[in-house]
Amino acid sequence: VWLGSIDVGPLSDIQYRQRLRTQIIPEWGAVAVRDVSAHAVAAWEKRLRASLSKNYSDAVMSTFRTLMDDAVASKLRGDNPVTTRKSRRRGKYEPPPKDEKVIATPRQALLVARNAHERWGFGGYVLVLTVAYTGMRIGEIAGLRREFLLLTNEGAGRRILVERQSQYIGGKPTLIDPKYASERSLILPPFLADLLAELAASHRHDHVFAAVKGGQILTGGDFYSTYWRPAVDGLAPRGVVRGAKVRAGIRPVLGVADMVPHGLRHSHKTWLDEDGHPRVAVEERMGHELPGVEGTYSHTTLPMELKIAETLQGRWEQSLRPVVDRREFGPYPPLKPSRRKRSPKILPSGENA
Repeated sequence: VWLGSIDVGPLSDIQYRQRLRTQIIPEWGAVAVRDVSAHAVAAWEKRLRASLSKNYSDAVMSTFRTLMDDAVASKLRGDNPVTTRKSRRRGKYEPPPKDEKVIATPRQALLVARNAHERWGFGGYVLVLTVAYTGMRIGEIAGLRREFLLLTNEGAGRRILVERQSQYIGGKPTLIDPKYASERSLILPPFLADLLAELAASHRHDHVFAAVKGGQILTGGDFYSTYWRPAVDGLAPRGVVRGAKVRAGIRPVLGVADMVPHGLRHSHKTWLDEDGHPRVAVEERMGHELPGVEGTYSHTTLPMELKIAETLQGRWEQSLRPVVDRREFGPYPPLKPSRRKRSPKILPSGENA
């Protein structure tokens, strides 16, 4: 009944159904809505957090809290038994979670981009820099089509239109609206506009960022393990082993271990804040809305955007300068053992090695 009453995007609908099916219904399916108690919910949440990741347990509790809010609104019960963590007054003190997001400097973003070029070519190089210098989400990158590139400067700067994102719906990559309906126009620093023009001219695919073997780039598990992780954390070199091809190694970029594409989005926001740009222009660029009166009366202007492009271009030019006073790369990671089953080597004595 509840799922039929809510109006959410296809991705949120899938996530809600999955959380209900795997966690909420197995625990509460046989309990009347009015009989769900705050103490029982607290005990269940404690078990969830002991067995699931923080992000997933937070998502499950958020979904259950929303469901119970609607139950109150429908007068099926008088209060919501799923309290927010801020509203609790008893129990041991829990400090606020620390920000563990890895933030890159422009120089580190450049080095990751160069590693991506070694691993998956010019497209990988431009992809990393596009995330770093636009703050686009990886789904928006995958959904970027040629018609969304406005690379002729007619006085308002060269731009990307963020109109769609690519997400897996029913197991297939599907173009849907950006997260939170955050369609926006992003002014580009000149160097990035030039790179995107060169990339678009290098292939005929409808999507700007094509897969290594052609077609739309897919940002599922293989993308991270095969392409993204080696660009950040390095890849061990490999010689000729049982006919396998020689593979050059990639050295990891120091200071950004385990960084994901969203870390570059956080980095972009940090750069804009450090450069002192107006909050309304920064949040609009990130696809966020300012709350309250500030959001009502603050507006982004073209001079604000042109200044953003100018400071980003300056950061890019600074990142190209050689660094001689510190190490920038770590040692090659160890080569992972092969998964192939090997037959035991027979020694002359007949004993297995």
